[in-house]
Amino acid sequence: MRDIVILHENEEWLVPLRAEFEKRGVEAKEWFLDTGVIPFTELPDDAVYYNRMSASSHTRGHRFAPELTRMALTWLESNNRTVVNGTGVLALEVCKLSQYAALQKAGLNVPKTQAVVGKSLLVEAAESFAQWPVILKPNRGGKGLGVIKFDDAAGLQAYIHSADYEEPLDGVWLLQEYIKPKQPHITRSEFVGQKFVYAVNVNTEQGFELCPADVCSVDDAFCPTSEASAETPNKFTITKRFNDHEIIFALEAFLKANDIDVAGIEFIEDDKGELYVYDVNTNTNYNQTAEREAGVKQTGMGALADYLIDLAK
Repeated sequence: MRDIVILHENEEWLVPLRAEFEKRGVEAKEWFLDTGVIPFTELPDDAVYYNRMSASSHTRGHRFAPELTRMALTWLESNNRTVVNGTGVLALEVCKLSQYAALQKAGLNVPKTQAVVGKSLLVEAAESFAQWPVILKPNRGGKGLGVIKFDDAAGLQAYIHSADYEEPLDGVWLLQEYIKPKQPHITRSEFVGQKFVYAVNVNTEQGFELCPADVCSVDDAFCPTSEASAETPNKFTITKRFNDHEIIFALEAFLKANDIDVAGIEFIEDDKGELYVYDVNTNTNYNQTAEREAGVKQTGMGALADYLIDLAK
């Protein structure tokens, strides 16, 4: 069996995956990509390389981790190594508009969106929607950071000129229509090997504005790898509602068309029953408490470990 190498920048996220490998008597290698050297003129080992880089790496002090990972993936792919979630997938991870273009091409609904560079243009761009509220969020944020709902132009204008205003990491703001939800949650569908694993509802009632945003977790207390406590009820509930839903088949086709092997894809249902896909997370986590409460036969990390081991055989 070939080695399995995990490219990442967050030790905490790897803990449950290491445990699944251990259950199977396998020890994966890890390549921590924050700073480093890519030996482009040398030959990489013949192994399975799993890209687990996140667009939110800068929130953990790893500002250039995605850029370094792109160099590493380019090196691996140029030598025909087995790569899970390659350079094209990483490009989607760090660009929401690229995600939306690919989703629309696959026949999926996305929220009405504009990309804006330059804060002086934000109010005019928001007014062109001719509808309020609107959502403002950074193209590269993560964990719901920097996502704000505005009910009118005056509120947006006040924020832009306040001390709270911060430029997004890459200079790109996204303005989106506010999707009025049918229920107070979003749904995150998990896929491994381009196949559906399960869907989980994420409750957003406690202090988080329900909107087309990065709401995998409200803050670190609700990280999907964390265990719930009595003081912090679990916000994640696995649902079977979408097991045979047409959106799952459409999302699987989207993954195949874009060579995405592993992803968590988030969508929201509006008050008319229409589904809108608003985020593709190619670095995905799984809520262990929700899995245990639902009694799932195959956990997300278990499915991932099995998939990587099968590729390495």
